[in-house]
Amino acid sequence: MEVTNSRDISQEQFDKISAYLQNKYGLYFKQEKRTMFQSRLIKRLNNLKIDSFGEYLDYIFNKDKDEYTFFLDLVTTHKTSFFREEYQFDFLKEQLSVNDKLNKKLLKVWSAGCSTGEEVYTLSILLNEYKKDNPRFDFQILGTDISLLSLKKASQGIYKQNEITDLPPYFLESYFKEINSGDSTVYKFSNQEIKNKIKLGVLNLNRASYNLKGTFDVIFCRNVIIYFNAETQRKVLSRLLEKLNPGGFLFLGHSETAIGASLPIKSIRPTIYQKL
Repeated sequence: MEVTNSRDISQEQFDKISAYLQNKYGLYFKQEKRTMFQSRLIKRLNNLKIDSFGEYLDYIFNKDKDEYTFFLDLVTTHKTSFFREEYQFDFLKEQLSVNDKLNKKLLKVWSAGCSTGEEVYTLSILLNEYKKDNPRFDFQILGTDISLLSLKKASQGIYKQNEITDLPPYFLESYFKEINSGDSTVYKFSNQEIKNKIKLGVLNLNRASYNLKGTFDVIFCRNVIIYFNAETQRKVLSRLLEKLNPGGFLFLGHSETAIGASLPIKSIRPTIYQKL
C-alpha cells in the first residue's frame, strides 16, 4: 500500500480525479501529470485552509459544487495568445478574398475551446478589417469552453501588458482602451459593435451531441484535442465536422492532426483541413 503525506496527492486520489475528468470531459491525464496536479492544487488547499487532498476531494464532490469551477480551471491549461499560429489567420484572410463559400453576407465562426478570449478577439479583428473593404460582408463568432473562469475573462475582454505583446500596435490602438488599474496598466477590448457579434458559452466537447443552432463556415479547435485519447479525439472531430458546412475549414493546434481519423476532410496545409 502506498503511504503519502496528507498534503500529497495519493495514487488512489489521482486515479479518481483523472477518471472523473476523462469520463465527463474526455480529458486524458497520464501518470506523470500527478505532480502537476499536486503543485497546482496545493495553493487552493491553502486558500481554503483545507489540510489534505482527501478532504479537498470530499469538499468538491460532496459539499461545494461551486468549487468544482475553480478545480477544473486549475487542472486544465489555458495558455493562449493573440494571433497565435499567425499563418492560420493569414490563410483565413487569403481565403476570404478568393473563396465564395467564405466571402458571404454572414460568415459564422466557432472557436471551440476559446479559453480566455484571445482567439475570439483575434478573429473579430481580422474579420472586421476585411469588412472595412467589403461592407456587404458580416460575421458572427461563437466562443465556447468548459471553464467558467476563462469565459468570464473572455467576456470582460481585459488583458495585462504581457498578454497583448503579440498584438500589432495598430490593432492595439484601434480596438483596445488603455486603463490604469492600480499600479499597472490593462487593456480592454473596446469596440462594442464588434463585441455584439460575439457570443460566449459553456460547452463540453465530450458530450454526445452539441446543442448549437445552425452550422459554421469556419471552426477553430486548437490545442484542445491534444488532451484527449485517440478514441475521444476521433469522436470530437466527427462531432465538430457535423457542425461544419461543406467546403468549410477546420483549424487545429500545431501539434494536432486529423489525418488517419477516417473523416470527410482533406488536408490543405499543416493543421488546416477542409470539409468535403
